[in-house]
Amino acid sequence: MKKILLTGVTGLLGRQFVADLAQKYEIYGIGRNQTIGQQLVDQYGIRFLPMDLAQLSSAQIQTLVDIAPDAIVHGAARSEYWGPKEWFYQANVVGTANILKVADLAQVKRFIQISSPSVYFHYETAHMITEDYPLPKKFANYYAQTKAKADQLVMGNPIPYIIIRPRAIFGPNDETILKPLLDRNAQGGIPLPKYGKSQWIDVTNVSNVVESIRLALETNNPAALNQIYNITDGQPRNMHEILVYLTKRLDVPLKIKPIPFGLLFTAGALDEAIHRVIGTRKTPQITRYVASVLGHTQTLSINKAQELLNYQPIKTTNQGIQEFVDAQQN
Repeated sequence: MKKILLTGVTGLLGRQFVADLAQKYEIYGIGRNQTIGQQLVDQYGIRFLPMDLAQLSSAQIQTLVDIAPDAIVHGAARSEYWGPKEWFYQANVVGTANILKVADLAQVKRFIQISSPSVYFHYETAHMITEDYPLPKKFANYYAQTKAKADQLVMGNPIPYIIIRPRAIFGPNDETILKPLLDRNAQGGIPLPKYGKSQWIDVTNVSNVVESIRLALETNNPAALNQIYNITDGQPRNMHEILVYLTKRLDVPLKIKPIPFGLLFTAGALDEAIHRVIGTRKTPQITRYVASVLGHTQTLSINKAQELLNYQPIKTTNQGIQEFVDAQQN
């Protein structure tokens, strides 16, 4: 049984990785939420290591090296769209540099980096983005900037790697995609240009991301290594359709506030400026990035993952939404 060192084990993706693959791999999980970590230990029998990757001591690095993992799956990240640069730099750049140090010392056979399609974001509509899509000269936010830097660190390391860029991960424990939309809906309505009927997006059921990681760990295809892969459900949907499906299953009314994109984008710019002037670290209600996500189509091509990793989604978007609904109701 392969030993897998998994960072970010207490997050949405880490928890699903454990749930789906604890019988297949010997999992050592790094995380900061000790309550969830202990639950994973009790339920699945993994080894949990409460550590902050940005502040690993020499003794902690040696502890991780002594595990002698066959592979590292690096899923830990700070993924908010707002906040001081240093928060993101420490979590996403320093954290990646530290876990790469562990990988080097332990001589792991493979390093799986969980990246983000946010690095592609240009504040414009884009259809079927491929992995060689030119990255912007100025990234949309510090999250995208630091994830791109982390990817560079991985690609500059001699360890065989695979970088996965899953779009909008959601699932039973989701707190960043569906939950915020429902909160907006409950608070008076979701601001959407053209009712969300013209904006097509990709999302990714968390189980499909886990499947892509499993394929990345198991592939024997030399051509599949040292590559970047987009991952989605392979079912681009318009935002209105997703929201209708979600709210019907929760039996709550859908409240959309139609608003011209230009007005929404301007509101985001103003809200950002106000937050900077007053010096608060609270997240703005709307930012230019969020306005652009709500107002533009952005879909990804998964052809490369299908061809080189033999990736095929194992669950549909609707199945993922239903799993989220079931978790909310229970």
